Amino acid sequence: MRNGTFVCDDCGVDSGANHTHHRCPECAGALSFVMPDRAFPVEAIAERPADMWRYAEAIAEFDEPISLGEVVTPLVPVRLGSHDVFVKCEFTMASGSYKDRGAAFLISYLKSLGVSEASEDSSGNAGASLAAYAARAAMNLKVFCPASASAGKLAQIQLYGAEVVRVPGPRPRATEALLEDLETTGGVYASHSWHPMFIEGLRTMAYEIVEQLSWSAPDVVVCPVGGGSILLGLFEGFSDLVRAGMIERVPILVAVQAELVSPVVRAFEAGAERVEPQSSAERTLAEGIALPAPARDRQVLRALHACGGAAVSVSEEEIAAAVRSFGRLGLCVEPTSAVVWSGFERFAQRRPVDADGCVVLILSGHGLKASESIAALVA
Repeated sequence: MRNGTFVCDDCGVDSGANHTHHRCPECAGALSFVMPDRAFPVEAIAERPADMWRYAEAIAEFDEPISLGEVVTPLVPVRLGSHDVFVKCEFTMASGSYKDRGAAFLISYLKSLGVSEASEDSSGNAGASLAAYAARAAMNLKVFCPASASAGKLAQIQLYGAEVVRVPGPRPRATEALLEDLETTGGVYASHSWHPMFIEGLRTMAYEIVEQLSWSAPDVVVCPVGGGSILLGLFEGFSDLVRAGMIERVPILVAVQAELVSPVVRAFEAGAERVEPQSSAERTLAEGIALPAPARDRQVLRALHACGGAAVSVSEEEIAAAVRSFGRLGLCVEPTSAVVWSGFERFAQRRPVDADGCVVLILSGHGLKASESIAALVA
């Protein structure tokens, strides 16, 4: 890979970019991919294929990117209650979720280093996405998943040829099992939570939104938050566009969690600098964001404060109603995605949104990934 380097957000050490470390080798802090002079030549971009690689001057460069034909995902206008909003349909990606953006970059990076085997921990979507791109790259992948994860997501991971390790207990136990395994094998951790290349891919979501709005920024963007990768990708992407003079400011970002598992909301409302991990996580329909705390918790909170953002939580009843409401609009999304419906309503109650304000809701994953849950909701 060319044109950038990894810098620690905590100690500031530049560790280069040709290594397999997923965290800072000096202090174990979170790494960011730093690339000078990200640019957006509008006319040149317009002539390129409609995929996320069209922003070549603003993203990491690989000699041989691993791709499954990532599309520019649709930005669809819908009526949500009394507001006209746009929904960004990330479920149209190859594996059915937004995580293909990060997986494409992360697997491309590891492949460029000659990595042939890697491990990941996931509740489903990240594992499925990384498994798909690992298959494309002829890379062996082992995925540690909670035994309680959606059967459909586990089947999808296996379909791509990855090895699935089902781990009993709550979601953090899958991470613990992976780390224990790596201590023995000394393998490579393809972490969607920690690796800076995953966040690098998610910047393209912000680029697409601005281009789809005729190179203007929305006023508000609402997204589900578990590990916080969507929010961080959006914040970094919009910030790139501000620095390049393409937009004037980063939109207000709204983080949405389920009430049963809402550590980010609690930390944000308390004005804390770190997220206190939720010790006991109850089972929620929004399983994809049911994490005790984001790995990059300080970055998530900083991003929310920097853009004047907000963090809200929604009930199980609201999540179920939102799944059905999106369905009536012709949109089949998993409960994890559906949280944005009531999440926006909660935000608008606290901070009224102008009738002509531009609002974008991120629909992160396809409903067929949670077909059992949805079948129960519509029975």
